[in-house]
Amino acid sequence: MQLHRASSFTLQQLTDAYNQTRVDYIVPMPMNVSRLEQYIRAYDVALDDSWVAMEGKIIFGLGMLGVRPGKAWITRVGVLPIGRRQGTGRAIVNRLVESAVDRECDEVWIEVIAGNVPAHQMFLTGGFTPTRELLVARRAPSHTLQTNKPVINKDVELKVAKLDRPQTIRLLNERTERPNWLNQSESFSRSPDVCGLLATVVGRGQGWVVYQLSDFQLSHIVVEVLEGSPDEVTVATLRALHREHPSKDAVMENMAAASPYWSGFQEVGYFEVFRRLEMVKKISQ
Repeated sequence: MQLHRASSFTLQQLTDAYNQTRVDYIVPMPMNVSRLEQYIRAYDVALDDSWVAMEGKIIFGLGMLGVRPGKAWITRVGVLPIGRRQGTGRAIVNRLVESAVDRECDEVWIEVIAGNVPAHQMFLTGGFTPTRELLVARRAPSHTLQTNKPVINKDVELKVAKLDRPQTIRLLNERTERPNWLNQSESFSRSPDVCGLLATVVGRGQGWVVYQLSDFQLSHIVVEVLEGSPDEVTVATLRALHREHPSKDAVMENMAAASPYWSGFQEVGYFEVFRRLEMVKKISQ
């Protein structure tokens, strides 16, 4: 088996290889070339520091590395069924960590889908430490918002303001909760479709929601409460969001499972799809 830089392959080859490694995966998450190209751009994936495992002309696995100042992120690691339990995944991950060291990163992050015991054990023995559980949740557009009823009660007034792009990025930069790589400000800044709303529950609190908007979906939904009850203000803010986009499917990805906002998401119709376990490896330079 030899490891080759991902930059020596076409995006179509990488897409095909990735999809083949995920055919029997817990959560397949298939890709096409357009989505992979967007993914590389949004998450600062460095193809020169990403690796493909081959034996002869057959691709056995691959892994990608996102790189930002001082930190790296391992993503899209996959091994074909015929190449598993032969050290392929570990070889790819070790080379990705070496690339992070070469880029003078202080830490390397990874997320493992809950229930993927072999991957979890591989990263544990590779020096990665669990940090927290992350939620992936969805909300169907058909969920009833009870729009004929007030947001909280008849005595509460809700004011909603749309945020422009600079305001949105500023609020993301000022978050108090540490964001996961997918939801870091750098990731949002790469998207042309980032939107935001500021919701003020008069006399009770204020919060904002930032999201990416596509033709059929709201994704990467992030909420932060600036003042007031986390649950109450989250509910009001999300109801404002879904009144603005009533026909959109919604996906919230990689919010900390211990977040005080999760109960508010559930109250407006979000349900858990799966969890990821976030892990980090500190690098001594």
